[in-house]
Amino acid sequence: MFIAFVPIALAAHLLVAAPGGLPGIDIQKSCHESSDAVSGSTTGNDFDACVEDEKDASAQLAKGWASFPVADKARCVNAAIYLPSYVEWLTCIEGESTLRRIRKESGAAPPG
Repeated sequence: MFIAFVPIALAAHLLVAAPGGLPGIDIQKSCHESSDAVSGSTTGNDFDACVEDEKDASAQLAKGWASFPVADKARCVNAAIYLPSYVEWLTCIEGESTLRRIRKESGAAPPG
């Protein structure tokens, strides 16, 4: 039950508004807090890996941000559902794109 509360608690102070652009996240704080919430401690290797993953995902999101559908951005960059994490946002946006492609190839209509 505690883990379910973490995304909402973290979201309030880690997101930084960016008009029309990719929202900013305090990666250092996010990596510390998510590691603490899940495992109870932050090791140097876990923290460093988290920071690198977040930086890579941020760069990929920033590169394609203007081309991502608005609906995908609204669905995936949602602090009530996802942790403020570039990795989670990128995974969600990529998943939405893959789902659209699969539906198109199979001729399935998108959900209404």
